[in-house]
Amino acid sequence: MGILSAGVIIFLIIALVIIIIIAVIVSSIVKKVNQASRSIKSVTNSVNDVVKTAKTISQVTTGTSDIAEGIRRTTFEYASTPKTVSDLSSLLLPKIAADFPEYNNEEMAERARNVLTSYLFSIDESDPSHLTEGNEELKNKLTMQVKMNQDKGYVEHFERIKVHKCVLNQYEKTDGKCTVTYQAAVQFLHYITEKEKIKTGRNDLMTQAKYDIRVVYVQDRDMVDKFSDMALSSVCPHCGAPIKGLGDKKCPYCGSDVEIINIYAWSFSDVSEHK
Repeated sequence: MGILSAGVIIFLIIALVIIIIIAVIVSSIVKKVNQASRSIKSVTNSVNDVVKTAKTISQVTTGTSDIAEGIRRTTFEYASTPKTVSDLSSLLLPKIAADFPEYNNEEMAERARNVLTSYLFSIDESDPSHLTEGNEELKNKLTMQVKMNQDKGYVEHFERIKVHKCVLNQYEKTDGKCTVTYQAAVQFLHYITEKEKIKTGRNDLMTQAKYDIRVVYVQDRDMVDKFSDMALSSVCPHCGAPIKGLGDKKCPYCGSDVEIINIYAWSFSDVSEHK
């Protein structure tokens, strides 16, 4: 009977030890769960604070606390706001007029608008012949762009083209060539399709962009390497000699009076998006 009692006591002691161990483990688990719960609550509070702040910012900047609606409004506002262009005409026109007294800035800016519009339309139609004017360099660039799209099986769309503003931006004289750059703010629907499915871009959201349109006047064919530019040099209508000096009114070879300052002697050489 005494031996049995000792066994019972040992059993009870072991059971008690197990219970204590289990209690410690459970307590530790509960503690960790509580810590995790507090961490989750802290994260939740932080997220709520961020969301609250975002809603406040959205309300102030877009007029609505609905973040999704605010993003939508911001997206469409950005898509409808024209790019800013740098008009330096007041600084550059006197310099151009000193070299080319008959230069008509308004007429040239309008021509630049037409060149830009027709350039983009030509890509849209996959037909370079829609380009209104330009030298061989510009025509070759356009043809290559159209061909590259065709080789990839792409159709690049420029729809609902609108030029907001076209201004005089640069005037450079280098290596026997004068270059005037016009900068234009333009909007359009721009997207690329492949087998009639949109690959990039959107056909329901306007794109605002800025383009540089360059027009050149070659004054010295001996200093110009590009064959396409050589055809733009002014020549004497009497003897055919090149007129190299800006504003020359007499041929340096035969002495005949010449009128070489003509707006149509300028030729558009490049159209590129301003990044």
